[in-house]
Amino acid sequence: MWPDEGCSRRLKTIRFGSQRDNKQAQAMAINPTPRIVAEFKPKHEIKVDLDERSFLFPAGKSVSQLLFLSDGRTIFVEAVYPFNQSHTPPCLVALDLEDAREFGRRLIEAVHCARTQLVVTSGIRISINVVANGYRLQFGDMNNATELFLGTNCIWRVCQGLLRIGDLIAPVESN
Repeated sequence: MWPDEGCSRRLKTIRFGSQRDNKQAQAMAINPTPRIVAEFKPKHEIKVDLDERSFLFPAGKSVSQLLFLSDGRTIFVEAVYPFNQSHTPPCLVALDLEDAREFGRRLIEAVHCARTQLVVTSGIRISINVVANGYRLQFGDMNNATELFLGTNCIWRVCQGLLRIGDLIAPVESN
């Protein structure tokens, strides 16, 4: 509180120096104008922690988490990077429900059998390769693919996350 002013909740003008200087500055508004941001608000979200052996190429980024997001129809697989100075987009692939179920089945089959699998539907093309220290998932065309390397410690969490998001969207009735 300034010595020559009373205790007021709304400060409209701040006086500098002595009263002879007549310098005044306007205080910042207490209620800034709201920003309108159109963001995607997912209905369902599953977070999967990855290990230190998870990488995304061609971006050359370490990946610490995978997010499975859904608006009720489409499943988006997004990566969370511990650093992202080049502003690499987080979205890796968008799947519809049937493509996600097929991808989940082939991923589990690749892990159980330790064998390369290929997921080809009308909407996606994903190859799952078993490598020495984990798995390589290749999304898209072979000439312009996004590759996600996952360690063996986190692959089961990725499988469970993919199946859970599909179950949240369209639960399958049991016997």
